[in-house]
Amino acid sequence: MNQPWTKYFSEEAKNFDLNNMGAQTFSELCDYAAVQYGDKPALTTILPTGAEATISFAKLKEEAEAFAIYLREILKLNLEDTVAVMTANCIGFGVACMGIAKAGCVSTNVNPLYTAPELEHQLNDSGAKVLVIIDLFGDKIDQVVHKTGVETVITLSLLEYFPGLKRTILGFVLKKIKKVIPDMRTSHVTLKSALAAGKAKTGDVTSYTESVLPDDVALYQYTSGTTGRSKGAELSHRSVLANAYQAELMTNDLMGSEEETVLVILPLYHITAFALIFVAGLRTGAHSILVPSPRPLANLKLAFEKHKVTWFTGINTLFAALLVEPWAKKELFENVRFCGSGGAAQTTGVAQKWQNKVDVPIRQGWGMTECCGVMTLNPSSDNRLGSVGIPVPGMDVRIVDDAGNDVPLGEVGEVIGRGPTLMKGYINRPEASAEALVDGWLYSGDIGVMDSDGYIEIVDRKKDMILVSGFNVAPNEIEETISTMAGVVQVGVVGYSDKKTGEAVAAFIVRADHSVTEESVREVCKAGLTNYKVPKRIEFVEEVPVTLSGKVLRRELRETHLG
Repeated sequence: MNQPWTKYFSEEAKNFDLNNMGAQTFSELCDYAAVQYGDKPALTTILPTGAEATISFAKLKEEAEAFAIYLREILKLNLEDTVAVMTANCIGFGVACMGIAKAGCVSTNVNPLYTAPELEHQLNDSGAKVLVIIDLFGDKIDQVVHKTGVETVITLSLLEYFPGLKRTILGFVLKKIKKVIPDMRTSHVTLKSALAAGKAKTGDVTSYTESVLPDDVALYQYTSGTTGRSKGAELSHRSVLANAYQAELMTNDLMGSEEETVLVILPLYHITAFALIFVAGLRTGAHSILVPSPRPLANLKLAFEKHKVTWFTGINTLFAALLVEPWAKKELFENVRFCGSGGAAQTTGVAQKWQNKVDVPIRQGWGMTECCGVMTLNPSSDNRLGSVGIPVPGMDVRIVDDAGNDVPLGEVGEVIGRGPTLMKGYINRPEASAEALVDGWLYSGDIGVMDSDGYIEIVDRKKDMILVSGFNVAPNEIEETISTMAGVVQVGVVGYSDKKTGEAVAAFIVRADHSVTEESVREVCKAGLTNYKVPKRIEFVEEVPVTLSGKVLRRELRETHLG
């Protein structure tokens, strides 16, 4: 298969070999990081007040092994049992995940904002026997634990690893004054007591993973569920580690001589942050600054001020919001060498405004939960706005028609991919697995086009295309056009029924000021789009609903504004 994009690769990338990536399982990676980086800072939890706590790579391994002993020797879990982790970004997330891996068990990351029915579904579908949950959302388990197979609930706190007196004071403020820590009826133990019990118990940690192979499942990572009930992608140790390695090969030229300082804004329970920030950070020795919640955006201010952030990854809505934050001055970003964007389409308008403001380009990538994160990424040597870049090393990517045949360069079709990072399938979903994985290729459901250099532009999701007078119209293209306008903060486009054209285009816009009018939007669209793509209906709204990864919730947009 012709791969024109390899001209942008280093020699190691051109000769991609999984044997070169070192650790092949999560447990091996934890051991490697502890030996290689020792007492260097690995994870820091930073609160909106600027209060923070830090754990080293060596300490992370020590705590993970204590948790592994607790799971195997005290809770009596077996190899490949499932442990769910439901928490915001904090040190406890890293300790729990690495501890689960060292116990030879399987993790499943749960969105802490899930409703009770969503939580119940994932716990039952994954077969979770233990739930590690942050105390901020502890009352959610009260509603569902009796409907699941969960036998033990472990609570953790944002304040894990804070010094004793500071932890006591901050805990009192959170519990008694701000009242953000609810009471729990469900019987539970704290992570602190679980770790103490693990440290007091004798256990042969190395024996827990003796039979764990790189291709064994490490993680049941659930999809966002925007098209229905979420499905659990079975991701192996090797596939997640391979994706981190692929991203590393694409960004090596941007790495500094000292350890990177990465501001972790995206939630670690999402595959992008998990594989490409947390796991990648263990590989490279990066210091990850964990932000429990980026809302309000002022929560990020002290993190940028206290740390010389060199890398951070966001989503389109985050960059758009930062552009209008008065505190987000250019000097706060003076150490940043890499800004990544994924999870949802990065509009060209926002990317241009961002680069003009802070002089750091946004490098967009594209991927899916089902491929462990990223399948394409813009190389630093030729970053093209509007494109999701080229296939990462080790990946084959094709654009095909409905029959699975390659389409000519420059023509649209479904994007499919093949490589070492693909999921094994969906847990408990053989039919969905067979539909997504065909002859070793992952069918993404995304419509895209590839140019002669191998750069890919994602046009839209198959299901989101709008049929206007027989013509396919991609909402993303219209959103891209409108986003270039000064004063546009966010935009979402959907189709609606129309007697004349079958469907018509509706645009819902969040604006920074009233300089953006219905007339000015139409003028911009008419200048850059074919007539049938110009929105027939334009409304200005307070917000456009998006998933936590920044994808526009088109169904909710329709229901709210179109009925």
